[in-house]
Amino acid sequence: MCGRYAFDDPKEIFEVRMLLEEIAEIFGEQAASSVKTGEVFPADTAAVLAQNGESARAEPMAWGYPLPGTSRPVINARSETLMEKPMFRGSVMSKKLLIPCTGFYEWQTSGKQKIKYHIRLQDSDFFYLAGLYRAYQFRDLVYNRFVIITSPSAGAMQDIHHRMPLIISKDQKAVWLNAKDNITGIIRTFNDAPAALDIKKADS
Repeated sequence: MCGRYAFDDPKEIFEVRMLLEEIAEIFGEQAASSVKTGEVFPADTAAVLAQNGESARAEPMAWGYPLPGTSRPVINARSETLMEKPMFRGSVMSKKLLIPCTGFYEWQTSGKQKIKYHIRLQDSDFFYLAGLYRAYQFRDLVYNRFVIITSPSAGAMQDIHHRMPLIISKDQKAVWLNAKDNITGIIRTFNDAPAALDIKKADS
């Protein structure tokens, strides 16, 4: 699964700074200031790059699909069952998105202990996680929320957890956003060539 990820200091990373500037230009400074930086948790407002017709744009969007009767949102979608689940299949063709990040977190269970790891790419300080979004209505307000797609773990991640987020490199982002056919095949190509990861223990 993916329960937290990192979106680090915009002063240090060009792509992060540009995304926040685009959000401010389209949605206003208040929307840009609502975006969580540092460690991002479920229900936080995050910066995403959302499929919007034939193009994509930066948006502030909350993480997690709400479920009636519970305060815990659905935060992940399994890549293997995207086309089967009614909650996700309606978004696969026209509501894909990318979640910009600088790393993600996972916990390894060792006996009664849980060890937190911070995972980054070895060759880049900025990459994307694949996701989907959909619209919800509350009274007169319509708002979008997103989930992160996960797949079976590969490489060194298999020693930590059996699932991991679907990683999209900077040069693969158009492939994901523009995909209209054979979505499962495209996901398989990402899984068949897993990114080289830098995995380190993190502070709790």
